[in-house]
This record gives sequence, C-alpha cells and structure tokens, in this order.
Amino acid sequence: MKDKFFLTHMLPILRAHIAIFDEDGNLLEQLSASREDDIMLYSQIVKKAGKNLPYIVVIETGVVVCAMWNEAESEFIVIGKVAMFSSFEKRSSDILVCSKDAYTSAVILIWNKLTGKQIGKSDLWSNNISLGKPVEVFITKSIFEYQESGKFHNPYAQELREHDSIRRGDLKGLKESIDEVYPGEIGKLAEDQVRSIKNVAIGVITCASRCAIEGGLNAEAAFSMADGYIRYLEEELDDPIKIEHFVREAEYNFTRDVHNLNSNDIKNPLIHQVKDYIFAHIHEPLMVRDIAKYVGVSPNYLSEQFSQFEGVTLKQYIIDEKIKSSEYLLKYTDYSLQEISSYCAFSSQSRFSVYFQRKNGITPAKYRKKYQNGRK
Repeated sequence: MKDKFFLTHMLPILRAHIAIFDEDGNLLEQLSASREDDIMLYSQIVKKAGKNLPYIVVIETGVVVCAMWNEAESEFIVIGKVAMFSSFEKRSSDILVCSKDAYTSAVILIWNKLTGKQIGKSDLWSNNISLGKPVEVFITKSIFEYQESGKFHNPYAQELREHDSIRRGDLKGLKESIDEVYPGEIGKLAEDQVRSIKNVAIGVITCASRCAIEGGLNAEAAFSMADGYIRYLEEELDDPIKIEHFVREAEYNFTRDVHNLNSNDIKNPLIHQVKDYIFAHIHEPLMVRDIAKYVGVSPNYLSEQFSQFEGVTLKQYIIDEKIKSSEYLLKYTDYSLQEISSYCAFSSQSRFSVYFQRKNGITPAKYRKKYQNGRK
C-alpha cells in the first residue's frame, strides 16, 4: 500500500507486527520490526498463501499469522504472530494478545481496504480452519459403539418437559420432570468420569439459562448467572454427587427467577432493554437521561412507561438494583463498606447507608454481620 496510514494505525489494535512481502516471499518493508526467524516464517507462509481471501495459519496453539494479497501493489501484507487468548500470550517472544473478535474485525477491515470486497467472519474462519476427516471418523465410531452397545440416551421428551418448566417458571413441573424414571442414560462426554459429568452439567446449565431468557429473564442476568455457575463448577467441585445436586439447584434458581418475573406479568420489550442496560452498568452512575438516549426515547416517556409497567419509578428501580448488588457483596465478599459503596456507584458511603437501611431496616454493617455469622 502506498498509503501506510491505515495499517500503521492497526498496529496497536492487532498488537502484532506488520510486514510487506512480494509474491515470491521476499521482504519489502516492515511497519514494525520483527525477529529474523519470524521474517523467515512469514516468507514461507506467503509462498503458500492464496490471493482470493485472507490466508490465516495457526502456527502454534492459540497463535496465528495472516497474509493478504494486495493486487494494486502486487504485494502481500502479513500480520505477524498474535495470540487469540490471554493464556497463550508470550511477552518473552513478543507474542501479545488480540482477542479473536477484535482480530477478525481488523482482518476484515484491512481486506476491505485492500480489495473493496466484503467477507463475513464465519467465511473468514471456515475458509482457513479445517478439522478434516478425523472428526468425522471419531463421530462415526462413537455412533457405531453406541449402537453396538444397545444403550439409549435419556428421552428427548423428558428434556423438553424440563426445559418447558424452566421457560414457564413452573417449579412444580420442573420437580416432576426431574423425578421422572425413564429408560436410557446420560451420554458419555469424556473418558474421565468427572470430566464427563462436568461437561453434561455445563450443557444443562447453558440450556437452563436460554430457557429462562425465553421465559422473559433478563438476558445479561441469565448469561452472567450461567457464567458464574459454570466457573464455580470448574473451580470448586469435583465430587459427582455434589455436581449433580449443584446443577439441579441452578435449574431451580433459573426457574424461580422466571416464576417471580411472571408474577409481575410484564411483557414490554422496552422495559427488558432498560433492565439489560441497568444490569450491565450497575457499577456505574446511572442517569435516566443516559438510559433514555441508549434506548432511543425521551426521558419523560421512558419514566412514564417504566412506572406504568413496573409500578415503581425508574430512579427507585436503579437504587433497588444497586442495593441488591450490594447485598450480595456484603454476604459473600470481604470488601469494605466504602469499597462496596464505590463499586455500586453511590455518591457517598452515607448515602449508600441511608438507601440500604431504608430498604432492609438495618445498616449495611449489621446486615453483613447477620448473614456472614449465619454462614459459619
């Protein structure tokens, strides 16, 4: 590219070196200096790269290099080594992290700048990453072994009843579907038994969270709950019996949240959008005018709609949600009252205490003492 301005400003986004080669793999220019052995690697990649699409190569676990043909200048633009995930960052060898989403967008933008053509992110990766026949062989073998063993999975109809109960917030129906006795068994998802049970649990929690969303639960809340359950499962549990009990508790909690939501009988997309925004920004100062701007309505209209459908003002709902967040922090963390007040974006600790006592009838300090003593 004669004008290197665009590529130069992509450097801090990609967090990778960029070099330019001719089609024979000879280095023409570096926009940022790469190691000599890396330049040799990029040269070999260029010789294999096609010209019709960006060419992405996984050179080691989680680390990629991309080469793109610039027809106008008869040259290849090479984006050097970059890690897709933080666990594969290697500062000692100058491999930094650019998240897969950011990297994908950057590659698509550069390609569009070079060619004027558009490419979707799914096409970008499907044209570069191939799992090949080993996957088909493995799946075929797995199906064959199941058929040969004469085993059956748990009935799909039972899963549907379970999911429908969560979706409707039906706690009694969920219990009945869980208590069903049926032929068949849960699938084997790993050779290691605990790992297999954990994999099943992750699937159940994920499905439960999606059913809860379909039932009207705040999507951000459901996603965050699922993330938290799965992380706790991975980091804290290794006993199969406890894992199964934990998963059922997660299902009941999702169902209970949908049940409580349905008790209010609120079916307004605007209200759900507002609640999503408040949930995602609960640790920030929240103003009605800012929320109204985000959802694209006037502050007065938003306040009227919220009060009409929720039976409480938007300002009071924000305060209540911040207090709810502080309750969890008081129960389950050791953050100081000042820190919790700051995290929940109250104007001062004294203001936080006033709002908290107004809702709970006791001070934050007494609330913490009450619940943390109960955990001992």
